[in-house]
Amino acid sequence: MDYGNIKNSLGCTVKLRARYFFTLASALGAFFVIGCNEETKPAQDKVQSEYERSETLYIGGFDWTPPSSFNPLDYNPNFPIDGNSRITYESLLAYNQLTGELEPMLANSYTSDEDKITVHLDTKARWSNGSPVTVDDVLYTFKIDSLLPTPRHGNWQFLSEITNDGGNNISFHFSKNKNPLIILNAIAETSILPKAVFEPLIQGAKSGKTYDMNRIAEFKNDSMPVVSGPYNLKTYSPDQIVLERNDKYWGNYKFSGKKPSPKYIIHSLYNSNNQFNSAMTKGNLDISSVFLPRIWEKARDSIRAWSRNEPYHLPGSITTLFIAHTRTPFDDVELRRAMMHAINFEKIKARAISNYTPVIQPGFILPFGTESKYFNKEDADKYGYSYDIEKAKEILTKAGYSWDDNGRLIDKKKQPVRSFTIECPQGWTDWEDAIKVIVESLNEIGLAAEEKFVDYSVWDKNLRLGTFDLAMKTQTAELSAASPWNRFDQVMGSVSYRPIGEEAFANQGRYKNEEADKLLEKIPALTDEKELTEAYRALNRIFMETIPVLPIMYRPTQFYQFSTKHWTNFPTEENPYAPPQSLVVAAGVKGLWKIAPQPKAK
Repeated sequence: MDYGNIKNSLGCTVKLRARYFFTLASALGAFFVIGCNEETKPAQDKVQSEYERSETLYIGGFDWTPPSSFNPLDYNPNFPIDGNSRITYESLLAYNQLTGELEPMLANSYTSDEDKITVHLDTKARWSNGSPVTVDDVLYTFKIDSLLPTPRHGNWQFLSEITNDGGNNISFHFSKNKNPLIILNAIAETSILPKAVFEPLIQGAKSGKTYDMNRIAEFKNDSMPVVSGPYNLKTYSPDQIVLERNDKYWGNYKFSGKKPSPKYIIHSLYNSNNQFNSAMTKGNLDISSVFLPRIWEKARDSIRAWSRNEPYHLPGSITTLFIAHTRTPFDDVELRRAMMHAINFEKIKARAISNYTPVIQPGFILPFGTESKYFNKEDADKYGYSYDIEKAKEILTKAGYSWDDNGRLIDKKKQPVRSFTIECPQGWTDWEDAIKVIVESLNEIGLAAEEKFVDYSVWDKNLRLGTFDLAMKTQTAELSAASPWNRFDQVMGSVSYRPIGEEAFANQGRYKNEEADKLLEKIPALTDEKELTEAYRALNRIFMETIPVLPIMYRPTQFYQFSTKHWTNFPTEENPYAPPQSLVVAAGVKGLWKIAPQPKAK
C-alpha cells in the first residue's frame, strides 16, 4: 500500500460504493448519487407497517446498492460500517466541525506533547456483548493497519510505537517523520474493533508473511456483530438496512442515563437523487445527505437545512477541477491562471448548486469557520483571481498566445490549442451543471472544452492513472483535525506523486513544487501560532501563483437536510448543540439523544 492510499483516509467521509474502503471522496460520495438503469422498489412502502414511525428514524444518502458486507476490513463495507459513521463501531475521539475540537468517544480525554499523543480509554466502555473495551482492543486495531493494506497502513510511517502506559492510558509515539496531524486524524477516524473477533479472522488468513484479503472479506459480519456503539445491525434487504438501538449502550451515562431517541434507524436505498428527494418530500425520509436543490422551496413540505439563509448548508470543503499537469496545454501556468479568471463562479453558484455556497475566495483555505485565521485577504487580492474575461485574455496575450479568425486560441508555437474534456461521474447532476458552465466560460477565451460524463468507475480509474484532462473532484471532503493541511497535501504533496499510468490516490494531477513540499513537511510539527499562520500564508500564496487545481465551489462536508414531519429538535444554526453531520457521523452522533418524535407521529 503506498502513501497515496493512506492519504485517502485523512479527510475521511462517507463513501460511494467503489473500489476501495472509501475514497475521499473520502469519500465525497455522501454528496452525490449515481443514477442506475434498474429501479429499486422504495423501501418505505414496506417498512412503515413493521416499525412504529414514532420510534424509527429514516435516513438516506450513505449507500445506494444492495448491502453485501458489514465487515470493516472488507474493500466495500456497507452503511453503517463505511466512512466515518460512529453508531456501531466507535473511534477514540470524534471531530466536531463547528468547534474544531476533538470530543470524547471511546476515550474520554487526550493530551499532546513533543513526542507523543496520549489518550485515556473510558473505563466504562463496553462491547455489545457486555465485555469491556480494552487497551488490547485498541492496540490490536492499530496493529491491523500495520499488517494489512488498509487505507491507514501508511500511518505507521509516522508512528514509532503505540504503548500501553497503564491505567487505561495509550500513547501514540511519533517516528522521526513527525506528523501529529496524521496521528490525530488516525485516532479520530479509526474504528476500534474487538480483538476477540478479528484476531482469529486475520490469523486464519495468514499465508507466510502475507494475508489473504479475499479470505478476510468472506466474513460478512452480518449476524449480531460485536460493536461498541449505540446501535447494531438488526436486519437488511436489497432496499434497506435496519439498525436497532442497544438499550444497554455503555455511553448512555454521558446523557444522564437517557437512551437515544430512535429505537430504530433505517437506511433506505434508492437509485437516484430524484428518488431520494421524492421520499424526503413525502416524509418517508427524515434525514438526507443527497443534494436537494432549492431547499427554500421545501419549507412547505416541512424540510429545511442547517440554516434558513444562504448558503443554507455549512461549508466545509472545496470542490475543484483536477488538472493533468503533465499534459499539454495544462503544463503552462499562465494558461492555468487565465482559466481561473475565465470561470464564471456566480453562474455556477446559481445554476449548479442552488446558491449553496458562499462567494468563492482565491486560494485553498476556507475563509470562514475554524480555518479563517489562516486566510489572508491581502494576498488573495494580490495573487488571486476572479471572473474577468478581459483579464484572462490579457494574461494569455502577454504569455504569447493569440486567436484565429474564429476566436480559437493559438499557442506560442502558432498552433491551435487542442480540444480537451472535463469529466465527472454521470448522474451527479450538480457537478454536470457546473461543468456545463465551465465549458461555456472557457469557450469565451477560445478554449475548446467538452463535457465528459462517464460511469463512476471510469472517472475513478482515469483519476488514479492520470489519464484525464480536467476532472471534477472533492479530494478532501471532510473537515478534520488536520485541516487545512490535509487539503493542501492531497493536491500538492509530491510524496504522493506517481507517474502517469501508475495508481495515485492523492495528487492525481501529478503536481510538483519543492517549496510547497518543504512547507507541507514543516507545518504539522509547528506549535507557534504565528509561525503556523505565516507558513499557511506562504503555502496558499504558492497555490494561487501556480494553480495546482481549479477551485470551483465550497461544499458542505455532507448535505444535511431534515424533515420535521415525524421528528423534531434537529441541530440547526439557531440550535447548534451538534454539528450538521447527519446524526450518524463523528460528533454529530450526539444529536440522536436530543431529537424527539413529533407528538402526532404514528
